[in-house]
Amino acid sequence: MTHGNPFSLHRTTGPIRATLRAFFLVLVPCLLATNSHAQESVSPSMQANWAGIQGHYRPGQWTAIRLKPWEAESTFGKAIPVEQLTDLVIETVDGDGAVVTYEQPSLSDDSPFALVIPGSEAAPIIVRSGDQILVRTRLPELGVPANGPSMIPLGMPWVMVFGDTLGIDTVGVNELLGREASVAVTRIQDPAAVPDHALALDGIDLLVVNAAGIPILKELSPSQRTAISQWVQNGGEVLLTLGEKAESLLETADWLADLLPSPVATAETTRLDPSGLETFTSSQTRLPPFEGLQLPKTFGRDGVGEMLITGRTSRRVSLPFAVRYVSGFGRITVLAADLESPDFAEWPQRMDLVMLLIGDSLRHADEDNVSESIRLSGFADLAGQTRATLDRFELKRPFSFAVLAVIIGLLIALVGPLDYLLMRKFNQRAWIGWLTFPVVSVALSIGLWMAAQPRIAAGTGTTDVSETAPSAADDALLRTNSIEFVDIDAESGFGRLFRWAFVYSHPSNRVRIATRTTAETQAVADKFHHQVLAPFGTPSLSMGGIQIESSGKSCSVLLSQTDPASPLSSQIAGMHLAPRSSKSIALETQFSTDMPQQTLKRRRGSELLNGKLINTLPVDLLDGMLIYQNWVYLLPTRFPAGSQIDEVDSLRQKNFRWQLSRQRALESASESESWDVTVVDQPRRLAEMLMFHEAVGGPRYTVLRNEVLSHLDFSSLLTADRCMLVGRCQAPWSELVVTSESAESDSTSQTAESLATSEQSNSYVRLVLPVEEVRR
Repeated sequence: MTHGNPFSLHRTTGPIRATLRAFFLVLVPCLLATNSHAQESVSPSMQANWAGIQGHYRPGQWTAIRLKPWEAESTFGKAIPVEQLTDLVIETVDGDGAVVTYEQPSLSDDSPFALVIPGSEAAPIIVRSGDQILVRTRLPELGVPANGPSMIPLGMPWVMVFGDTLGIDTVGVNELLGREASVAVTRIQDPAAVPDHALALDGIDLLVVNAAGIPILKELSPSQRTAISQWVQNGGEVLLTLGEKAESLLETADWLADLLPSPVATAETTRLDPSGLETFTSSQTRLPPFEGLQLPKTFGRDGVGEMLITGRTSRRVSLPFAVRYVSGFGRITVLAADLESPDFAEWPQRMDLVMLLIGDSLRHADEDNVSESIRLSGFADLAGQTRATLDRFELKRPFSFAVLAVIIGLLIALVGPLDYLLMRKFNQRAWIGWLTFPVVSVALSIGLWMAAQPRIAAGTGTTDVSETAPSAADDALLRTNSIEFVDIDAESGFGRLFRWAFVYSHPSNRVRIATRTTAETQAVADKFHHQVLAPFGTPSLSMGGIQIESSGKSCSVLLSQTDPASPLSSQIAGMHLAPRSSKSIALETQFSTDMPQQTLKRRRGSELLNGKLINTLPVDLLDGMLIYQNWVYLLPTRFPAGSQIDEVDSLRQKNFRWQLSRQRALESASESESWDVTVVDQPRRLAEMLMFHEAVGGPRYTVLRNEVLSHLDFSSLLTADRCMLVGRCQAPWSELVVTSESAESDSTSQTAESLATSEQSNSYVRLVLPVEEVRR
């Protein structure tokens, strides 16, 4: 017998040694070839051509995949025949780690982009055409966006630039400490890299446009211009510099001129005195006079916008230098100067000027402000608390971790020391333990099974699902819980709907989820831009972390669009739900509306509104409010559709921030209600925070960030020329049709709708109205 290390090669016999040697000779080249192939398929030069916007993307957001090049070169580094780019399916993973396939509509030369939602960093991308795999690669990893393709994490501001970056790409750079920029800047160098759908632009925080980008703006297609315009109206923020070349820039970017008030789009340039900018930035360096656009004054009967900087012309006439306008739900900051010109490029205070104008959009997330919320709840964002609120169903019996720990400890005690001591004391026979162990295990299993039975309330019509057919029982145990926000801008006629829902199934199930337009939406929407349904969520501290599924079950998102002019729509098929589990989905809708317009009035020098208010919405508003700047007018408990309030100033008025924080005045002080991050049973209170988080103080009040659902925050629209009618709706404006696709389901159950009693929804509507200043 040979002693020593049994895994030592020099002690093995000749045949075994030869076999191991041959195995390593075959395995090592295969590993090297696989590694080189993976590196080749994700090379940065190749990714810059097709992933996101010039290689930049955000996980959890709609991302454009460029499949058809506009030039002769191949997109993926190898030739793909055009006839193969039909019936395309793109496979990736969602935030849960489950495989999701996105079936794309027919591509054309004018629309070469596909749309997917990658759920994580370096998510796999597999492009299929039928059973043939055309491309297998991965998205870029997290890196330095300034150095090339990279994932942009949630919390890092993302800026897209047409023209000069104005030094924004140097924000946060410290060469001494080796610190990279804290802002991701994507300077568009290839017009073909700009997505042609507004969904693929959702991750961008700021758009910068100046005269240096005129050559790129000229080459944008009509679909690309429409996509950017819809992105701005959906809540995007723009920094626009209009100096000497303002007329040429507005003529080239006519889609941008349409978003501005007509006096701005038709204004002329004039010679401006730089003293206004020098005073605003406290500069000690003189600037020469420059050419700038004559922005209209923001006061008077036709005045709109919020004046940020005022100055004077060379003839000493007072004139605004920077004004912020509201367009739809977005904001456009216009500066009457060419900051990319040589005079401004050498000015030391140029970056200070940019930061004073748009500094809030370039602010990086601060982990220190939310450390307490992470310790208490496990999430750092309002989306995490919203997720915890929605993922609660009366059908599911909750068990805390303490209860589960006690059950496991009791099982170990019964089959271990207690069993041994009892047998030793009474029977002196150890073999009895072979009988007590299965008895205890079976009894405990039966008890847990009975405790996990669905908790169905009486009167729902499904109190006894055991007597029904399997497919009907599966449909009866499906539940949805959602929160919905409908936003309409009465002046521009732009509307949108966002619905975040959780779908729960008690037994294991495969479901199909589709949407149906309700009568309320049909009464308002004149034309739909898109109506897409897809999985929602990312594995991060913002949402409390999402458990990665080990099963990797797949689902399909079926995107459909009959022609480029028709709206893009989608539905989800084959979504796998494990026993007693739920799945997060989101519905995003954009539409145009032609609602009757009304304008509220404000006396000059006053902060209060007057005149009449009409509910032009087709629904009754419950617990409604009329919000103007920092004032809220409390409406009656029910404000019926079509009803009218003759005098707004007759309503009860309160401080809006006090209303949000539940602050009340005491004898010599005031007291507010602090925000509890652990509360998950107050959806109405949570909806107020989502709609006006910054107005109440942001993280200083809630100790939570608002990044995932920041597009729902309308605090920036509380300006002097806008007010908001806000209320809760009794029924949602959208309908989710959830049906079972289990093998036992027959054709009837596959097309049957979900039960009306299985849905819990909280729906809110916000109508943005213009405010006009009048004399007494």
